[in-house]
Amino acid sequence: MNFFPIIALLVLLPSWLFAQQPSIPEGWSDGYAYANGIRIHYYRAAPQPDKPVLVMVHGVTDNGLCWTTLALNLQGMYDIYMLDARGHGLSDPFTPSDNGETLIKDVVAFVGAMEFHNPILMGHSMGAATVMRLGADYPDIARAIIMLDPLLGRIGGQDRPARNNSNPDTDVSSKSATAKPKIAVNMFGSPQILVTQNNYSFEDLIALGRRQNPLWGEMDIAYWALSKKQYHGPYTSQAAQAMTATMNIGNALSRIEVPAIILKADASAEVREKNEDAAAAMPKGKLVHIDGGGHNLHHDKLERTTEVIEEFLSTL
Repeated sequence: MNFFPIIALLVLLPSWLFAQQPSIPEGWSDGYAYANGIRIHYYRAAPQPDKPVLVMVHGVTDNGLCWTTLALNLQGMYDIYMLDARGHGLSDPFTPSDNGETLIKDVVAFVGAMEFHNPILMGHSMGAATVMRLGADYPDIARAIIMLDPLLGRIGGQDRPARNNSNPDTDVSSKSATAKPKIAVNMFGSPQILVTQNNYSFEDLIALGRRQNPLWGEMDIAYWALSKKQYHGPYTSQAAQAMTATMNIGNALSRIEVPAIILKADASAEVREKNEDAAAAMPKGKLVHIDGGGHNLHHDKLERTTEVIEEFLSTL
């Protein structure tokens, strides 16, 4: 029997698999909840109805599936729900009345619509600011708050999250003999710019993701690419303000009464000290820097991030 075609297929399988838009993992499901005046789309990991509920809130341009690899690590012990934020994924778009409170109220309303009792809330970047402010303003909702690389300084300051997914890249296909047009993923821009990136080919987005994020696994890159094709973020200046104002955290850290943890990207000693000073305001919280991790630390350093989160959760 000639095994060469089978061996060749196995070698080529990962590239073939992620050259097309991915489906959700086996055993997962998705659905909608009507909350705060819109349909909020969500994914649910393999159901664990007798386990504590964990609600995950992503950052700008991502979707709920960008939590997949971390959720797979945690799903045996928690009943996990991953939201598509307003204007992201398959959730409804922003409305003219939205403001800096809207995304927080979306999560509050989602928890209420799903009849969750004291869920654990986890967020990344803008999602981290969302759950931080929710923990401060709605102290009776969450059992605990987990924040992955939130902005701890003022918007526009040195603690600004890295935007390594908003830079143009040329020749996104290394196998092409000719240069391809530049593509860029933008958080903000005109409707034409935002829709243009929805029309990028999945293959080109995968290639871009691999070039810009060498520490990420293929599954992370595939769902990242899908989220960029789905992103229907702020088409107006008012909607953009609603998103950015979400990250105006004020004194929220000092008002979180439940156990809380901040995971921050690797940084210089000076920045680490500033981060730790900010986190010291939490009455029941702590901060951990993830060595070698960038802004998307749950992709850059998945196992270390999982380890820190599991250790925190074991204390609840």
